[in-house]
Formats: sequence, C-alpha cells, structure tokens
Amino acid sequence: MAKLVGRWKLDRTENFEEYMKALGVSVFIRKAALIFPNPTCEIQNPAGGHFIITMNVPVVMTHVQDFRIGEPFEDMIPNGDKQMTVVSEEGGSKLVFKEEREGGDHVVSRELIKDEMVMTLRKGNVSCVRKFKRII
Repeated sequence: MAKLVGRWKLDRTENFEEYMKALGVSVFIRKAALIFPNPTCEIQNPAGGHFIITMNVPVVMTHVQDFRIGEPFEDMIPNGDKQMTVVSEEGGSKLVFKEEREGGDHVVSRELIKDEMVMTLRKGNVSCVRKFKRII
C-alpha cells in the first residue's frame, strides 16, 4: 500500500456533479465544489493497516478519514450525513471504502494506475472518476 502514500492533487474528473446529486448533496455545496477545483489528498500509513486520508477542498472543507483496514469507522459523506464505513485492501495497491445505504450502496476506491491515483466513486448506478497527480 506504500504506493498510495503521499500527496496528490486533482488533475481531472468525470461525472462529479451527477455523483454528488445521487448522494443528495445540496446545490450550494455542489456548485462550490465545482468552482473551487483542484483539491489535494494526502494519504498516510503510520502503521500496518492504519491509514489517515486528508482531503482538502480549498474554501469548502477539509475531510479527514482515520481508519484501520476491516474495522468500521464513522465517516461523513459530502451531503453531511454520517455513516459507518468499512475499508478493504485489494491487491496491495487499492483501498475500497464501502457502506450500504437505502437507495444503493456507496463505494469509493482509490488505486494507483500508472502514475495516477484513480478515485472511483459510485452511489447506486451513478459513478464518477477522479484522477490525481502526485505532488512532489
């Protein structure tokens, strides 16, 4: 999982507003997230299966996820709802966040593909892809 550790900056995104709509994110927050682009993401792995992910969206918010692989933790999704999420590790280079909700599961994955961190977000049948470049 060391491949994902580091600082990343959003390079491009596909279908993000539709994904946020599917989550029930307010128009105000959706528009703010689109106006203030280029969030950064820092992934730390201080010990074994323990991770800290900090997503900083300038002006809008900073979101910190502090978790251990396989252990449920309380997380907050962009609409402000709190949820219990479980993270699994796949293939040594992919983290998968999953929570079951009415209206369809919410699944987010982060994986290294070539030189990019690819974040795939899915709520029900709506999906979004966000690609990040490593910050050196």
